[in-house]
Amino acid sequence: MPDSSSLSVRRYQPASRMAPHEHAEASLGVVTDGGFVERIGGEERHYRRGFAAYCPAGILHSQDFGPAGARQVIYRPEPSWLGSLENAGVDLRAATYACSESCMHLGARLLAELRCDDDFAPIAREGILLELFAVLGRTGAAVQSRKQTPAWLLDVRDFIHANAYGKLDLKRIAAVARRHEIHLAREFRRYFGLTIGGYARRLRAEEAARVLSRSRAGLSDIALACGFASHAHLCRVFKAHYGLTPSQYRSRCQT
Repeated sequence: MPDSSSLSVRRYQPASRMAPHEHAEASLGVVTDGGFVERIGGEERHYRRGFAAYCPAGILHSQDFGPAGARQVIYRPEPSWLGSLENAGVDLRAATYACSESCMHLGARLLAELRCDDDFAPIAREGILLELFAVLGRTGAAVQSRKQTPAWLLDVRDFIHANAYGKLDLKRIAAVARRHEIHLAREFRRYFGLTIGGYARRLRAEEAARVLSRSRAGLSDIALACGFASHAHLCRVFKAHYGLTPSQYRSRCQT
């Protein structure tokens, strides 16, 4: 069962940076607020609230924290848990990661249980961590198949990128893909780890963040330009992704 020495909460200041470094022990990090860019294993990854990432021991990585800073729950996993992932075919050296609403909710629950000190908190924490490892395992196992993404799905992804800020619905995308809507939705989530709606919302939130950091345009105008139905819709989706309202994000960027 996880003890206090293997589970901790870390906060990172806005606009701070961690130079390339490595750790003697493997860790699992769950982003619960803010976000950052991590360079690891030759890749550049953009993490935000709802991301869970495994960092192997001895692998060089660095982080740049955005205007909101970040908060993570860090866990040093038991060897038996890592062995289970390896036995299931997950390549741990690839520093697998996952992003989903499930990870977001699990991270919030884990924070809540860390604030609780009754006799049942350790049991609850272990259960949440096991769920997170299951999500990582499934994601890692899908990585190999994702490398052979069908050409028609790549075309769908490109179409979504090209039309993310306009009217976008499943029926229209299915017509472009020449696939049944149910088949399209299932395969897209299988290969890209998000629903089509979740993928489009992420693109819109990221574009809104870019505009907010560079422009003084009104929030209603930004919302419409980035494909949101209203100012309120932008605020709801943006806060779910970044843990800040658009106004708070802009204020920190300008500061």
